[in-house]
Amino acid sequence: MRRAAFTNVPSWTKPLATRCFYTLYPGASWQLYQQKSRSREAFADRFFDSRAEFEAYEEEFEQSRVPGLLYQAWQAHSQPIYDSHKEECVRYYALVRKQKPTTVVETGVYSGVSTLAVLAALDRNDSGRLYSIDCSTQFDELDPETKRHYERRRPSCCEDGSHLLPSGKQPGWIVPEGLRDRWTLVAGRPQRELPLLLDEVGKIDMFVHDSEHSETGMLFEFDLAWEHLSPGGVLVSPHVGWNDAFDTFVTERVQEAEHGELAVHYVYFDEYDGPGWCRYARKPLDTATDDATNGHRATEIAADSVADD
Repeated sequence: MRRAAFTNVPSWTKPLATRCFYTLYPGASWQLYQQKSRSREAFADRFFDSRAEFEAYEEEFEQSRVPGLLYQAWQAHSQPIYDSHKEECVRYYALVRKQKPTTVVETGVYSGVSTLAVLAALDRNDSGRLYSIDCSTQFDELDPETKRHYERRRPSCCEDGSHLLPSGKQPGWIVPEGLRDRWTLVAGRPQRELPLLLDEVGKIDMFVHDSEHSETGMLFEFDLAWEHLSPGGVLVSPHVGWNDAFDTFVTERVQEAEHGELAVHYVYFDEYDGPGWCRYARKPLDTATDDATNGHRATEIAADSVADD
């Protein structure tokens, strides 16, 4: 109720309303709110010709069909549909609109919030394709020999209970038919399917990790995606605070890469225990990356990850 009230007040009153809120509710973190604002400005300065250009893409997103589709989904199923990606969605959209990627790959779909944002931007660009890998599309049946369930009981992404989609729904169910022409959904775990997919599509321009957030799994995906990422391409990962995988990747694997915060998703009324960070790494235009080394390392990590299962 309070969040809806804030959304509906005139735009010119929001800065004052925000400051008053954090004065009245000292338990909320004003420092984190400021960090959230700074990450937005840094992202705009890094990827766009001006903040005005980025703000135009933000406005375009707000005027697109995406917010309406998300609201309708929430109304129909009375459950959070925006996941924890409130900030990332707008920035994924703006990034795709600005960079006009030919090939985007993501792991982890769940309801399809970020998937919808990327597809809406590709549609507006009238070019490009999104390939998604999601393990929750596997059958939820009991294997008569092993007496074990198939992959469906693994989470679709980092969201708690993300294998529990609304009854009768499949991952990405909020994406309308009109936006599915540029989308290929691959069923299976990224450790098995990502190498096959990347071998098939070759170079990619953007990679989004939002599947199982184990350190081993994340490093495997980062290393492999980086090998296939085009010069100037961007790798992004939400919820990097779950472990040290992203920090290890940018400090030990790809020291030459520009990296930083894509978004901080924190508001006082979130149901999450603390703030979350989405970060990015951008491959240098003068790509001197040792792809062979990264590819060898990714293969070793994949073997270890599958063995752990």
